[in-house]
Amino acid sequence: MDVRKAETTDIETAVELMERSRRQFQKFQPTFWRKAEKSAAATETFFGRLLTDPDTYFLVAVEGSRLEGFLIARKFPSSPVFDPGGDTWLIDDFCVAEPRLWLSIGEALLSHATTLIHEHGGVQVVVVSADRDLAKTEMLRRSDLTIASNWWTKPLR
Repeated sequence: MDVRKAETTDIETAVELMERSRRQFQKFQPTFWRKAEKSAAATETFFGRLLTDPDTYFLVAVEGSRLEGFLIARKFPSSPVFDPGGDTWLIDDFCVAEPRLWLSIGEALLSHATTLIHEHGGVQVVVVSADRDLAKTEMLRRSDLTIASNWWTKPLR
């Protein structure tokens, strides 16, 4: 497996993985995670911009010629009422091709990203994970991440 910086040619597969995740998230929380009709096109444009953003690490994991997962970490401003002691990085878009790959591909991507972030002065990462994404949650726990906050939601229909 090779973990490397994403390239333009990786975007199409990353968008496909993201769309698959969105369909699953929508099953978990149909209102909060409702997939927008044109989410793939919007994501493709967004991911393309991130490739050149200096405050972003867009990494992919490739086995052979197959992209098996990706992670995007972006520098994120801390709340003015908290001082973690340095830069915080948000890892929101983070997908693998199959749930069983979280403990290998996912862990490798997270490890690579946290090393880069730490080497460049970051003091913490915040990783977004759906409440019922159990395989990802297990990988995050095994990687010594802890829960700092929970978002609770209720559809108002």
